Amino acid sequence: MNIIFRIILFFIIFLTFYQGAGGQSDTDSLELRVELGKVSHNEKFRNIDKSLEFAQQELDLSVSTGNQQEELKSLNTLGEIFIDKTELKTAMDYAVRANALAKQLEDPYQQLRALYSMGLIYTQLGNYDKSSEMFYECLRLSEQINDEIMKVKALNSIGIVYHNQSNYDKALEFYYKALTKAKDIGYSKGISKGLNNLAAIFGIKEDNIKVAQYLSEAIILNKELNDVEMLGVNYLNYGYYFQVQKKYDSALNYYNEALTIYEGLDNVASVISTKIFLAEYYLEVGNTEKSKTFAKEVLEAGKHYGLKRFVYESAALLSKIYLLQNDSLQAYKYQVLELQIKDSLNIEESQTELSKLELQYELDKAEQKNRIAEQRKDMIIIIVVTSLIFVIIIIILMLSRMRIKANSVKLENDKLEMSLELRSKELTANVMSIMKKNNTLWQIAKKLKVIQKEAVKDETKIAIRKITTELNKAVEDEQWEEFELRFNQTHNEFYNKLLASFPNLTPQDLRLCAFLRLNMTTKEISELTGQRTSTIEMARTRLRKKLNITNTQTNLITFLTKI
Repeated sequence: MNIIFRIILFFIIFLTFYQGAGGQSDTDSLELRVELGKVSHNEKFRNIDKSLEFAQQELDLSVSTGNQQEELKSLNTLGEIFIDKTELKTAMDYAVRANALAKQLEDPYQQLRALYSMGLIYTQLGNYDKSSEMFYECLRLSEQINDEIMKVKALNSIGIVYHNQSNYDKALEFYYKALTKAKDIGYSKGISKGLNNLAAIFGIKEDNIKVAQYLSEAIILNKELNDVEMLGVNYLNYGYYFQVQKKYDSALNYYNEALTIYEGLDNVASVISTKIFLAEYYLEVGNTEKSKTFAKEVLEAGKHYGLKRFVYESAALLSKIYLLQNDSLQAYKYQVLELQIKDSLNIEESQTELSKLELQYELDKAEQKNRIAEQRKDMIIIIVVTSLIFVIIIIILMLSRMRIKANSVKLENDKLEMSLELRSKELTANVMSIMKKNNTLWQIAKKLKVIQKEAVKDETKIAIRKITTELNKAVEDEQWEEFELRFNQTHNEFYNKLLASFPNLTPQDLRLCAFLRLNMTTKEISELTGQRTSTIEMARTRLRKKLNITNTQTNLITFLTKI
């Protein structure tokens, strides 16, 4: 059972792939669709070179006019045509170019066509990992742009990949998903294909009840759609189903229905395929003459249309028939033909396989090249990132060092400021001490003056005056020497900077500036110098003029502090 059913399965999947791959009813240009519409379905197969010619003309025209959108469509169409011609290398070239241009033009719909074609090519190459990758990418992209029909096709194609790997449970899972989605969106063709694929799976699982269920649903649907081609597939499958059940009358009825449909469509490939089933059927029921008639018709049609596979199958069948009729000569004749065609098919299959291997080698080589390029790019990125990290680390270290140095300088400055502040405090304390000492000495001098006035003898008065004068002179000299020594220790550049900017300042002016730099009040200066406060105020006014301070808002002490 499985051997024959796989023939049916191949036929179903072939139709599914052909309609999914070409996609020409949806995406071809108007000119190409009109031209192809003039010929029958069978003529389309026979005139595939004509289709190729039209598509190439469209590509040349779009390139010459700079119409990239039309160029993209033509690339996809050519890729699909070369898939039909099983020229997979050329098909892949066009699909890859279409995919790249679709990305450039940001056209997700045409990108889906290209990815789908690439998926079909990888499936035919037997590279199921890559074909799954393409179909899953189709699924992702179709969900992204909400292309529900392509979503059905992608799910169905993933199921076919699992089907080809004999993973029937996973195939069944995706066929169900595709069928459910097709029903949800009312996509009739998707429903029809889904039902046929499910029937094929359950045929392999030998679940005849499910086979009948899905084929019956498919027949009802295709009648409603008036899709006679798919109806022919349904009838052919149903015929075989009844043949397996030994219900020969029903089987023959459905085979004849399928044959009538395909003859009406002038679909040579499908007519020949149906006649093979009829030849097998009649051989099984014991009608060798009828079987022989159909087998010879298949043989002649196969020779006429160059369909070697059908010639091979019919020759094998005729050899078997003539052996049953004890006609060894004829049996030998067809057996020789069978072997000749088998050798020819083997050569063609070997060449095809060699072409597939060559394409796979080139694809692997290209992928390896891309992988190396990606690795090189990754390496460059790693080097750049590492260099950046290294530079950042160096900058951080330099900044850290500068920060440490700045902190060190700040600490040093703080230390100097603290030292300066301490010296200023010491100087201020010293000045206050001098002020107290001077005040005491002045009090003594005053008392001596009182005694001098009250003295009777002139000698006594002269002596006291002399003592008072020497005392005042000694106090004043000691006072200023001590003050200036300590002030210069604390503010060693103050006088130099002041004289550099204002060279006309007198020693008295400098002394007043020093007092003010120590933030001393007029009263404190008066007490220290023994001058009246009014005299000190007048001295301050003169000093402002010498320092060119014309703005009355400028504080004299603040001005001197900044020097």
